[in-house]
Amino acid sequence: MTRDDGDGTGFSITGGAGRVKYTLAEIEAAARGIGPVGEDAQELATALAGELRWMSDFAAQLVASGLQGADATYYAARAAEAFLSSAQERAAAAGQGVAELARHASAAAGRYEAAEAETVARERAKRRQALLAGVQVSAAGIFGPLVFLGQLRQARDAAERGGLRDQAEDMLNDGPAYLTGLLGPMAGLAYLLGHGSFAGRGNSGVEAAAGVRRFFDWSGLAKPGHLELRQVPAGEWHAAPGEGQPGRAAPDPFEPVRVDVGPGAAGLLAGSQDAYGYPPGSVVVDRLDRPDGTRAWIVHLPGTEDWSTVDSANPMDLEGDLEGLTAAQQEHFKQQEVVVQEMMRQALAAAGARATEDVMITGHSGGGIHAAAAAANPQFLADFNVKMIIIAGAPARNLPVAPGVKVLDFQNEDDIVTALDYGPPPDSADWVTVTSHRSGGADVKGAVETVKNAHDLGNYLDDAAALERSSDPGIQAVQGSVGLFLGRAAAGGLAGGGPLTVSRRVYQGRDVDGPKPERRARPG
Repeated sequence: MTRDDGDGTGFSITGGAGRVKYTLAEIEAAARGIGPVGEDAQELATALAGELRWMSDFAAQLVASGLQGADATYYAARAAEAFLSSAQERAAAAGQGVAELARHASAAAGRYEAAEAETVARERAKRRQALLAGVQVSAAGIFGPLVFLGQLRQARDAAERGGLRDQAEDMLNDGPAYLTGLLGPMAGLAYLLGHGSFAGRGNSGVEAAAGVRRFFDWSGLAKPGHLELRQVPAGEWHAAPGEGQPGRAAPDPFEPVRVDVGPGAAGLLAGSQDAYGYPPGSVVVDRLDRPDGTRAWIVHLPGTEDWSTVDSANPMDLEGDLEGLTAAQQEHFKQQEVVVQEMMRQALAAAGARATEDVMITGHSGGGIHAAAAAANPQFLADFNVKMIIIAGAPARNLPVAPGVKVLDFQNEDDIVTALDYGPPPDSADWVTVTSHRSGGADVKGAVETVKNAHDLGNYLDDAAALERSSDPGIQAVQGSVGLFLGRAAAGGLAGGGPLTVSRRVYQGRDVDGPKPERRARPG
Protein backbone atom coordinates (compact mmCIF):
# COMPACT_ATOMS: atom_id res chain seq x y z
CA MET A 1 0.00 0.00 0.00
CA THR A 2 1.20 3.51 -0.79
CA ARG A 3 -0.17 6.93 0.00
CA ASP A 4 -0.54 9.72 -2.54
CA ASP A 5 -1.60 13.22 -1.57
CA GLY A 6 -2.63 14.18 -5.11
CA ASP A 7 -3.74 17.81 -5.00
CA GLY A 8 -4.19 17.97 -1.23
CA THR A 9 -6.51 14.98 -0.80
CA GLY A 10 -4.89 12.00 0.87
CA PHE A 11 -5.09 8.63 -0.87
CA SER A 12 -4.15 5.06 -0.06
CA ILE A 13 -3.49 2.91 -3.14
CA THR A 14 -3.27 -0.87 -3.23
CA GLY A 15 -2.76 -3.33 -6.07
CA GLY A 16 -1.50 -2.72 -9.57
CA ALA A 17 1.64 -3.46 -11.53
CA GLY A 18 4.88 -2.65 -9.72
CA ARG A 19 3.36 -3.23 -6.29
CA VAL A 20 1.82 -6.68 -6.21
CA LYS A 21 1.46 -8.89 -3.17
CA TYR A 22 1.99 -12.32 -4.67
CA THR A 23 0.20 -15.36 -3.38
CA LEU A 24 2.07 -18.10 -1.58
CA ALA A 25 1.54 -20.48 -4.51
CA GLU A 26 3.05 -17.95 -6.95
CA ILE A 27 6.12 -17.42 -4.75
CA GLU A 28 6.67 -21.17 -4.35
CA ALA A 29 6.22 -21.68 -8.10
CA ALA A 30 8.80 -18.95 -8.76
CA ALA A 31 11.25 -20.62 -6.38
CA ARG A 32 10.74 -23.98 -8.10
CA GLY A 33 11.24 -22.39 -11.51
CA ILE A 34 14.36 -20.45 -10.53
CA GLY A 35 16.14 -23.44 -8.98
CA PRO A 36 16.62 -25.44 -12.23
CA VAL A 37 17.97 -22.32 -13.96
CA GLY A 38 20.70 -22.09 -11.35
CA GLU A 39 21.48 -25.79 -11.72
CA ASP A 40 21.74 -25.42 -15.51
CA ALA A 41 24.12 -22.49 -15.09
CA GLN A 42 26.29 -24.53 -12.73
CA GLU A 43 26.37 -27.42 -15.22
CA LEU A 44 27.37 -24.99 -17.97
CA ALA A 45 30.16 -23.65 -15.79
CA THR A 46 31.41 -27.22 -15.19
CA ALA A 47 31.33 -28.00 -18.91
CA LEU A 48 33.22 -24.80 -19.69
CA ALA A 49 35.82 -25.69 -17.08
CA GLY A 50 36.41 -29.03 -18.89
CA GLU A 51 36.76 -27.25 -22.22
CA LEU A 52 39.16 -24.80 -20.60
CA ARG A 53 41.41 -27.63 -19.36
CA TRP A 54 41.40 -29.22 -22.82
CA MET A 55 42.33 -25.92 -24.46
CA SER A 56 45.15 -25.32 -21.98
CA ASP A 57 46.61 -28.83 -22.60
CA PHE A 58 46.31 -28.35 -26.37
CA ALA A 59 48.20 -25.02 -26.22
CA ALA A 60 51.01 -26.57 -24.15
CA GLN A 61 51.35 -29.53 -26.55
CA LEU A 62 51.38 -27.15 -29.50
CA VAL A 63 54.35 -25.20 -28.17
CA ALA A 64 56.26 -28.42 -27.33
CA SER A 65 55.77 -29.82 -30.85
CA GLY A 66 57.99 -27.20 -32.53
CA LEU A 67 55.82 -27.30 -35.66
CA GLN A 68 55.91 -24.44 -38.16
CA GLY A 69 53.34 -21.77 -37.20
CA ALA A 70 52.96 -23.22 -33.73
CA ASP A 71 53.64 -19.88 -32.08
CA ALA A 72 50.83 -18.10 -33.98
CA THR A 73 48.42 -20.94 -33.25
CA TYR A 74 49.51 -20.90 -29.62
CA TYR A 75 48.57 -17.22 -29.26
CA ALA A 76 45.18 -17.89 -30.88
CA ALA A 77 44.63 -20.80 -28.50
CA ARG A 78 45.53 -18.61 -25.54
CA ALA A 79 42.97 -16.00 -26.68
CA ALA A 80 40.30 -18.69 -26.91
CA GLU A 81 41.40 -19.98 -23.52
CA ALA A 82 40.94 -16.49 -22.02
CA PHE A 83 37.46 -16.23 -23.54
CA LEU A 84 36.48 -19.64 -22.15
CA SER A 85 37.86 -18.69 -18.76
CA SER A 86 35.79 -15.50 -18.69
CA ALA A 87 32.67 -17.38 -19.83
CA GLN A 88 33.21 -20.03 -17.17
CA GLU A 89 33.51 -17.39 -14.45
CA ARG A 90 30.34 -15.61 -15.60
CA ALA A 91 28.40 -18.88 -15.78
CA ALA A 92 29.57 -19.89 -12.32
CA ALA A 93 28.65 -16.47 -10.89
CA ALA A 94 25.26 -16.58 -12.62
CA GLY A 95 24.60 -20.04 -11.24
CA GLN A 96 25.45 -18.93 -7.73
CA GLY A 97 23.31 -15.77 -8.10
CA VAL A 98 20.29 -17.66 -9.39
CA ALA A 99 20.67 -20.28 -6.66
CA GLU A 100 20.76 -17.48 -4.09
CA LEU A 101 17.65 -15.94 -5.68
CA ALA A 102 15.87 -19.29 -5.43
CA ARG A 103 16.78 -19.49 -1.74
CA HIS A 104 15.46 -15.96 -1.21
CA ALA A 105 12.21 -16.87 -3.01
CA SER A 106 11.78 -19.92 -0.81
CA ALA A 107 12.44 -17.78 2.27
CA ALA A 108 9.93 -15.22 1.00
CA ALA A 109 7.35 -17.97 0.65
CA GLY A 110 7.93 -18.87 4.26
CA ARG A 111 7.64 -15.26 5.37
CA TYR A 112 4.46 -14.78 3.33
CA GLU A 113 2.94 -17.91 4.84
CA ALA A 114 3.80 -16.58 8.31
CA ALA A 115 2.24 -13.21 7.44
CA GLU A 116 -0.92 -14.91 6.22
CA ALA A 117 -1.08 -16.92 9.44
CA GLU A 118 -0.62 -13.71 11.42
CA THR A 119 -3.47 -12.05 9.53
CA VAL A 120 -5.77 -14.99 10.30
CA ALA A 121 -4.66 -14.87 13.94
CA ARG A 122 -5.54 -11.17 14.11
CA GLU A 123 -8.98 -11.88 12.64
CA ARG A 124 -9.54 -14.61 15.22
CA ALA A 125 -8.43 -12.30 18.03
CA LYS A 126 -10.85 -9.59 16.85
CA ARG A 127 -13.68 -12.13 16.72
CA ARG A 128 -12.90 -13.31 20.25
CA GLN A 129 -12.75 -9.72 21.47
CA ALA A 130 -16.19 -9.06 19.96
CA LEU A 131 -17.55 -12.18 21.66
CA LEU A 132 -16.08 -11.16 25.02
CA ALA A 133 -17.41 -7.61 24.60
CA GLY A 134 -20.92 -9.02 24.21
CA VAL A 135 -20.43 -11.24 27.27
CA GLN A 136 -19.29 -8.19 29.27
CA VAL A 137 -22.54 -6.37 28.51
CA SER A 138 -24.55 -9.45 29.44
CA ALA A 139 -22.63 -10.06 32.68
CA ALA A 140 -22.95 -6.42 33.78
CA GLY A 141 -26.66 -6.87 34.51
CA ILE A 142 -28.39 -3.56 35.17
CA PHE A 143 -25.14 -1.78 34.33
CA GLY A 144 -25.08 -3.37 30.89
CA PRO A 145 -26.27 -0.18 29.12
CA LEU A 146 -23.36 1.76 30.63
CA VAL A 147 -20.88 -0.87 29.42
CA PHE A 148 -22.50 -0.78 25.98
CA LEU A 149 -22.21 3.02 25.81
CA GLY A 150 -18.51 2.75 26.67
CA GLN A 151 -18.00 0.23 23.88
CA LEU A 152 -19.94 2.46 21.49
CA ARG A 153 -17.66 5.37 22.36
CA GLN A 154 -14.60 3.23 21.65
CA ALA A 155 -16.06 2.23 18.27
CA ARG A 156 -16.73 5.88 17.46
CA ASP A 157 -13.14 6.82 18.30
CA ALA A 158 -11.85 3.98 16.10
CA ALA A 159 -14.06 5.19 13.23
CA GLU A 160 -12.70 8.73 13.60
CA ARG A 161 -9.14 7.39 13.41
CA GLY A 162 -9.55 4.86 10.59
CA GLY A 163 -12.80 5.78 8.86
CA LEU A 164 -16.35 4.46 8.93
CA ARG A 165 -15.76 1.93 6.14
CA ASP A 166 -13.28 -0.24 8.02
CA GLN A 167 -15.30 0.02 11.22
CA ALA A 168 -18.43 -1.09 9.35
CA GLU A 169 -16.53 -4.05 7.88
CA ASP A 170 -15.45 -5.09 11.38
CA MET A 171 -19.02 -4.81 12.65
CA LEU A 172 -20.37 -6.92 9.79
CA ASN A 173 -17.74 -9.61 10.30
CA ASP A 174 -17.69 -9.62 14.11
CA GLY A 175 -21.32 -8.69 14.76
CA PRO A 176 -22.60 -12.30 15.03
CA ALA A 177 -20.00 -13.05 17.69
CA TYR A 178 -20.94 -9.91 19.65
CA LEU A 179 -24.67 -10.68 19.49
CA THR A 180 -23.99 -14.23 20.66
CA GLY A 181 -22.02 -12.85 23.60
CA LEU A 182 -25.03 -10.73 24.60
CA LEU A 183 -26.94 -13.97 25.22
CA GLY A 184 -24.58 -14.82 28.05
CA PRO A 185 -21.42 -16.81 28.86
CA MET A 186 -22.95 -20.20 27.99
CA ALA A 187 -23.98 -19.01 24.54
CA GLY A 188 -20.49 -17.55 24.12
CA LEU A 189 -18.92 -20.86 25.07
CA ALA A 190 -21.16 -22.69 22.59
CA TYR A 191 -20.13 -20.22 19.89
CA LEU A 192 -16.46 -20.81 20.69
CA LEU A 193 -16.90 -24.56 20.45
CA GLY A 194 -18.84 -24.31 17.20
CA HIS A 195 -16.59 -21.67 15.61
CA GLY A 196 -13.24 -22.55 17.08
CA SER A 197 -11.39 -21.89 13.84
CA PHE A 198 -12.62 -18.27 13.60
CA ALA A 199 -11.84 -18.32 9.90
CA GLY A 200 -10.98 -15.13 8.00
CA ARG A 201 -13.43 -12.89 6.24
CA GLY A 202 -13.82 -15.07 3.14
CA ASN A 203 -16.80 -14.10 1.02
CA SER A 204 -19.30 -13.46 3.81
CA GLY A 205 -20.77 -10.64 1.74
CA VAL A 206 -22.00 -13.13 -0.86
CA GLU A 207 -23.50 -15.34 1.85
CA ALA A 208 -25.33 -12.40 3.39
CA ALA A 209 -26.67 -11.22 0.02
CA ALA A 210 -27.75 -14.77 -0.84
CA GLY A 211 -29.56 -15.07 2.49
CA VAL A 212 -31.48 -11.83 1.91
CA ARG A 213 -32.32 -12.86 -1.62
CA ARG A 214 -33.61 -16.27 -0.48
CA PHE A 215 -35.86 -14.50 2.01
CA PHE A 216 -37.23 -12.23 -0.73
CA ASP A 217 -37.90 -15.29 -2.88
CA TRP A 218 -39.67 -17.08 -0.03
CA SER A 219 -41.75 -14.06 0.99
CA GLY A 220 -42.73 -13.13 -2.56
CA LEU A 221 -41.22 -9.65 -2.25
CA ALA A 222 -39.17 -10.43 -5.37
CA LYS A 223 -40.86 -11.96 -8.38
CA PRO A 224 -39.15 -13.59 -11.38
CA GLY A 225 -39.29 -11.38 -14.44
CA HIS A 226 -37.67 -10.54 -17.74
CA LEU A 227 -36.18 -7.53 -19.51
CA GLU A 228 -37.92 -5.22 -21.94
CA LEU A 229 -35.52 -2.80 -23.65
CA ARG A 230 -36.08 0.26 -25.79
CA GLN A 231 -33.77 2.87 -27.24
CA VAL A 232 -34.46 6.30 -25.75
CA PRO A 233 -34.83 9.00 -28.44
CA ALA A 234 -32.44 11.92 -27.99
CA GLY A 235 -35.33 14.29 -27.32
CA GLU A 236 -36.23 12.30 -24.18
CA TRP A 237 -32.76 12.17 -22.70
CA HIS A 238 -33.22 15.13 -20.37
CA ALA A 239 -36.90 15.89 -20.68
CA ALA A 240 -40.29 14.23 -20.49
CA PRO A 241 -41.38 12.51 -23.71
CA GLY A 242 -42.50 15.07 -26.29
CA GLU A 243 -40.94 18.08 -24.56
CA GLY A 244 -37.53 17.86 -26.25
CA GLN A 245 -34.53 19.98 -25.36
CA PRO A 246 -32.87 22.63 -27.52
CA GLY A 247 -29.47 21.63 -28.81
CA ARG A 248 -29.82 17.98 -27.81
CA ALA A 249 -32.16 16.44 -30.39
CA ALA A 250 -30.76 14.87 -33.55
CA PRO A 251 -32.48 14.94 -36.98
CA ASP A 252 -33.25 11.25 -36.46
CA PRO A 253 -34.05 10.82 -32.75
CA PHE A 254 -32.68 7.29 -32.81
CA GLU A 255 -29.35 8.17 -34.42
CA PRO A 256 -26.36 8.42 -32.03
CA VAL A 257 -25.51 11.84 -30.64
CA ARG A 258 -21.94 13.12 -30.74
CA VAL A 259 -20.77 13.86 -27.19
CA ASP A 260 -17.41 15.11 -25.88
CA VAL A 261 -16.01 13.24 -22.87
CA GLY A 262 -12.84 13.65 -20.86
CA PRO A 263 -10.17 11.06 -21.67
CA GLY A 264 -9.04 10.38 -18.08
CA ALA A 265 -10.57 8.27 -15.35
CA ALA A 266 -12.66 11.24 -14.18
CA GLY A 267 -14.00 11.92 -17.67
CA LEU A 268 -14.83 8.27 -18.31
CA LEU A 269 -16.47 7.77 -14.91
CA ALA A 270 -18.51 10.93 -15.52
CA GLY A 271 -20.54 8.86 -17.98
CA SER A 272 -22.11 7.10 -14.99
CA GLN A 273 -23.09 10.50 -13.61
CA ASP A 274 -24.71 11.25 -16.99
CA ALA A 275 -26.65 8.00 -16.72
CA TYR A 276 -28.40 9.27 -13.60
CA GLY A 277 -29.78 12.17 -15.68
CA TYR A 278 -31.46 10.02 -18.33
CA PRO A 279 -34.87 8.32 -17.89
CA PRO A 280 -34.85 5.89 -14.91
CA GLY A 281 -33.39 2.48 -15.65
CA SER A 282 -31.18 3.72 -18.49
CA VAL A 283 -27.79 2.44 -19.59
CA VAL A 284 -25.48 4.56 -21.77
CA VAL A 285 -23.52 3.06 -24.68
CA ASP A 286 -20.73 5.18 -26.21
CA ARG A 287 -19.01 4.17 -29.44
CA LEU A 288 -15.41 5.34 -29.71
CA ASP A 289 -13.89 5.49 -33.20
CA ARG A 290 -10.14 5.15 -32.66
CA PRO A 291 -7.50 6.86 -34.81
CA ASP A 292 -6.41 3.49 -36.25
CA GLY A 293 -9.90 2.79 -37.62
CA THR A 294 -10.96 0.29 -34.94
CA ARG A 295 -13.91 0.81 -32.61
CA ALA A 296 -14.30 0.48 -28.86
CA TRP A 297 -17.36 0.69 -26.64
CA ILE A 298 -17.93 2.26 -23.22
CA VAL A 299 -20.96 1.28 -21.15
CA HIS A 300 -22.00 3.62 -18.32
CA LEU A 301 -24.20 2.41 -15.46
CA PRO A 302 -25.90 4.48 -12.75
CA GLY A 303 -26.23 3.23 -9.19
CA THR A 304 -29.39 2.13 -7.39
CA GLU A 305 -32.21 4.44 -8.52
CA ASP A 306 -35.34 2.93 -6.97
CA TRP A 307 -35.57 2.22 -3.23
CA SER A 308 -39.38 2.37 -3.06
CA THR A 309 -39.89 -1.39 -3.41
CA VAL A 310 -37.71 -4.47 -3.39
CA ASP A 311 -38.76 -5.45 -6.93
CA SER A 312 -39.66 -2.46 -9.08
CA ALA A 313 -39.88 -2.00 -12.85
CA ASN A 314 -36.50 -0.25 -12.74
CA PRO A 315 -33.70 -2.84 -13.03
CA MET A 316 -31.47 -0.58 -10.91
CA ASP A 317 -33.24 -1.44 -7.64
CA LEU A 318 -32.49 -3.53 -4.53
CA GLU A 319 -33.42 -6.76 -6.33
CA GLY A 320 -30.98 -5.81 -9.08
CA ASP A 321 -28.19 -5.16 -6.56
CA LEU A 322 -28.72 -8.60 -5.03
CA GLU A 323 -28.75 -10.19 -8.48
CA GLY A 324 -25.36 -8.63 -9.17
CA LEU A 325 -23.85 -9.63 -5.82
CA THR A 326 -25.00 -13.24 -6.26
CA ALA A 327 -24.56 -13.47 -10.03
CA ALA A 328 -22.30 -16.53 -9.71
CA GLN A 329 -25.08 -18.40 -7.80
CA GLN A 330 -27.96 -17.42 -10.09
CA GLU A 331 -29.23 -21.00 -10.45
CA HIS A 332 -30.19 -21.09 -6.73
CA PHE A 333 -32.87 -18.39 -7.05
CA LYS A 334 -36.21 -18.04 -8.78
CA GLN A 335 -34.92 -15.20 -10.98
CA GLN A 336 -32.58 -16.91 -13.44
CA GLU A 337 -31.62 -13.78 -15.39
CA VAL A 338 -29.39 -10.95 -14.16
CA VAL A 339 -31.57 -8.24 -15.67
CA VAL A 340 -28.95 -5.46 -15.72
CA GLN A 341 -26.42 -7.78 -17.35
CA GLU A 342 -29.00 -8.73 -19.96
CA MET A 343 -29.70 -5.01 -20.47
CA MET A 344 -26.00 -4.36 -21.14
CA ARG A 345 -25.88 -7.34 -23.50
CA GLN A 346 -28.89 -6.27 -25.56
CA ALA A 347 -27.85 -2.59 -25.58
CA LEU A 348 -24.36 -3.38 -26.87
CA ALA A 349 -25.77 -5.70 -29.51
CA ALA A 350 -28.36 -3.11 -30.61
CA ALA A 351 -25.65 -0.43 -30.84
CA GLY A 352 -23.61 -2.69 -33.14
CA ALA A 353 -20.80 -3.92 -30.87
CA ARG A 354 -18.93 -6.99 -32.12
CA ALA A 355 -17.42 -9.73 -29.96
CA THR A 356 -13.89 -8.79 -31.00
CA GLU A 357 -14.20 -5.09 -30.15
CA ASP A 358 -12.92 -3.76 -26.81
CA VAL A 359 -15.41 -2.81 -24.10
CA MET A 360 -15.04 -0.70 -20.95
CA ILE A 361 -17.74 -0.51 -18.25
CA THR A 362 -18.08 2.27 -15.68
CA GLY A 363 -20.43 2.21 -12.71
CA HIS A 364 -21.19 3.89 -9.41
CA SER A 365 -22.46 2.02 -6.35
CA GLY A 366 -24.88 -0.67 -7.64
CA GLY A 367 -23.68 0.02 -11.17
CA GLY A 368 -20.16 -0.88 -10.03
CA ILE A 369 -21.50 -4.19 -8.72
CA HIS A 370 -22.96 -4.99 -12.13
CA ALA A 371 -19.78 -3.90 -13.94
CA ALA A 372 -17.72 -6.33 -11.85
CA ALA A 373 -20.33 -9.09 -12.17
CA ALA A 374 -20.28 -8.79 -15.97
CA ALA A 375 -16.45 -8.86 -15.97
CA ALA A 376 -16.63 -12.07 -13.92
CA ASN A 377 -19.22 -13.84 -16.08
CA PRO A 378 -17.66 -16.20 -18.67
CA GLN A 379 -20.79 -16.05 -20.84
CA PHE A 380 -20.75 -12.25 -20.95
CA LEU A 381 -17.02 -12.22 -21.66
CA ALA A 382 -17.55 -14.69 -24.50
CA ASP A 383 -19.95 -12.22 -26.14
CA PHE A 384 -18.01 -9.01 -25.42
CA ASN A 385 -14.29 -8.32 -25.01
CA VAL A 386 -14.32 -6.48 -21.67
CA LYS A 387 -10.87 -4.94 -21.14
CA MET A 388 -11.42 -2.64 -18.16
CA ILE A 389 -13.95 -1.48 -15.57
CA ILE A 390 -13.89 1.79 -13.60
CA ILE A 391 -16.08 1.70 -10.49
CA ALA A 392 -16.73 3.98 -7.52
CA GLY A 393 -18.41 3.35 -4.18
CA ALA A 394 -19.16 -0.28 -5.08
CA PRO A 395 -18.91 -3.36 -2.81
CA ALA A 396 -17.44 -5.55 -5.55
CA ARG A 397 -14.72 -7.47 -3.67
CA ASN A 398 -16.43 -10.87 -3.87
CA LEU A 399 -17.00 -10.81 -7.63
CA PRO A 400 -14.14 -12.79 -9.24
CA VAL A 401 -13.29 -10.50 -12.16
CA ALA A 402 -11.57 -12.51 -14.90
CA PRO A 403 -7.76 -12.33 -15.12
CA GLY A 404 -6.60 -9.71 -17.59
CA VAL A 405 -9.55 -7.37 -17.01
CA LYS A 406 -8.19 -4.17 -15.46
CA VAL A 407 -10.09 -2.71 -12.50
CA LEU A 408 -9.83 0.84 -11.16
CA ASP A 409 -11.79 0.91 -7.91
CA PHE A 410 -12.47 4.24 -6.12
CA GLN A 411 -13.46 4.09 -2.45
CA ASN A 412 -13.59 6.49 0.50
CA GLU A 413 -12.63 5.69 4.07
CA ASP A 414 -16.11 6.80 5.28
CA ASP A 415 -18.15 5.12 2.51
CA ILE A 416 -19.94 2.33 4.37
CA VAL A 417 -21.59 1.12 1.14
CA THR A 418 -18.21 -0.28 0.07
CA ALA A 419 -18.09 -2.24 3.36
CA LEU A 420 -21.02 -4.42 2.30
CA ASP A 421 -18.62 -6.89 0.67
CA TYR A 422 -17.22 -7.59 4.19
CA GLY A 423 -13.56 -6.90 3.39
CA PRO A 424 -10.89 -5.08 1.38
CA PRO A 425 -10.70 -5.48 -2.42
CA PRO A 426 -8.20 -7.89 -4.01
CA ASP A 427 -4.53 -6.86 -3.93
CA SER A 428 -3.52 -7.93 -7.44
CA ALA A 429 -1.77 -6.67 -10.54
CA ASP A 430 -5.09 -6.13 -12.35
CA TRP A 431 -7.08 -4.54 -9.49
CA VAL A 432 -6.04 -1.05 -8.31
CA THR A 433 -7.97 0.36 -5.35
CA VAL A 434 -7.80 4.06 -4.52
CA THR A 435 -9.11 4.98 -1.06
CA SER A 436 -9.52 8.72 -0.52
CA HIS A 437 -9.23 10.23 2.93
CA ARG A 438 -11.10 13.41 2.06
CA SER A 439 -13.55 14.69 4.62
CA GLY A 440 -17.04 15.72 3.66
CA GLY A 441 -16.12 19.38 4.08
CA ALA A 442 -16.28 21.87 6.90
CA ASP A 443 -20.05 22.28 6.55
CA VAL A 444 -20.77 18.57 6.98
CA LYS A 445 -22.35 17.76 10.33
CA GLY A 446 -23.26 14.35 11.65
CA ALA A 447 -22.64 10.79 10.54
CA VAL A 448 -25.49 10.79 8.00
CA GLU A 449 -24.05 13.71 6.05
CA THR A 450 -20.55 12.23 6.34
CA VAL A 451 -21.71 8.96 4.79
CA LYS A 452 -23.75 10.77 2.12
CA ASN A 453 -20.79 12.88 1.03
CA ALA A 454 -18.42 9.92 1.16
CA HIS A 455 -20.63 7.99 -1.30
CA ASP A 456 -21.39 10.93 -3.59
CA LEU A 457 -20.30 10.32 -7.18
CA GLY A 458 -19.39 13.97 -7.69
CA ASN A 459 -16.82 13.69 -4.90
CA TYR A 460 -15.45 10.50 -6.43
CA LEU A 461 -15.02 12.35 -9.73
CA ASP A 462 -13.00 14.98 -7.86
CA ASP A 463 -10.83 12.17 -6.43
CA ALA A 464 -10.27 10.74 -9.92
CA ALA A 465 -9.30 14.15 -11.28
CA ALA A 466 -6.87 14.72 -8.38
CA LEU A 467 -5.03 11.49 -9.27
CA GLU A 468 -4.41 12.29 -12.92
CA ARG A 469 -0.85 13.42 -12.22
CA SER A 470 -0.04 10.75 -9.65
CA SER A 471 3.37 9.03 -9.84
CA ASP A 472 2.12 5.88 -8.10
CA PRO A 473 3.09 2.77 -10.13
CA GLY A 474 -0.40 1.30 -9.91
CA ILE A 475 -1.99 4.50 -11.16
CA GLN A 476 0.58 4.80 -13.94
CA ALA A 477 -0.26 1.24 -15.01
CA VAL A 478 -3.94 2.22 -15.15
CA GLN A 479 -2.95 5.28 -17.12
CA GLY A 480 -1.27 3.03 -19.69
CA SER A 481 -4.31 0.75 -19.86
CA VAL A 482 -6.64 3.70 -20.41
CA GLY A 483 -4.36 5.03 -23.15
CA LEU A 484 -4.27 1.67 -24.92
CA PHE A 485 -8.05 1.35 -24.73
CA LEU A 486 -8.59 4.83 -26.13
CA GLY A 487 -6.07 4.21 -28.90
CA ARG A 488 -3.74 7.02 -27.91
CA ALA A 489 -0.54 7.44 -25.93
CA ALA A 490 -1.11 7.86 -22.21
CA ALA A 491 1.83 10.23 -21.69
CA GLY A 492 1.18 13.29 -19.61
CA GLY A 493 -1.05 11.80 -16.95
CA LEU A 494 -4.34 9.95 -17.01
CA ALA A 495 -5.82 12.60 -19.27
CA GLY A 496 -3.49 11.56 -22.10
CA GLY A 497 -4.54 14.40 -24.42
CA GLY A 498 -7.64 16.45 -25.16
CA PRO A 499 -11.33 15.52 -24.97
CA LEU A 500 -12.72 12.58 -26.92
CA THR A 501 -15.78 12.60 -29.12
CA VAL A 502 -18.00 9.54 -28.86
CA SER A 503 -21.26 8.51 -30.51
CA ARG A 504 -23.81 8.02 -27.72
CA ARG A 505 -26.97 5.97 -27.50
CA VAL A 506 -29.19 5.55 -24.44
CA TYR A 507 -31.29 2.45 -23.74
CA GLN A 508 -33.96 2.08 -21.06
CA GLY A 509 -34.80 -1.25 -19.48
CA ARG A 510 -37.88 -2.45 -17.61
CA ASP A 511 -37.99 -5.44 -15.30
CA VAL A 512 -41.35 -6.98 -16.17
CA ASP A 513 -42.72 -9.68 -13.86
CA GLY A 514 -43.53 -13.01 -15.45
CA PRO A 515 -41.91 -15.16 -18.15
CA LYS A 516 -40.78 -13.67 -21.41
CA PRO A 517 -43.55 -14.10 -24.05
CA GLU A 518 -42.69 -16.48 -26.86
CA ARG A 519 -42.46 -15.04 -30.34
CA ARG A 520 -45.17 -16.34 -32.60
CA ALA A 521 -44.34 -17.29 -36.17
CA ARG A 522 -45.80 -14.90 -38.73
CA PRO A 523 -48.54 -16.42 -40.90
CA GLY A 524 -47.17 -17.81 -44.15
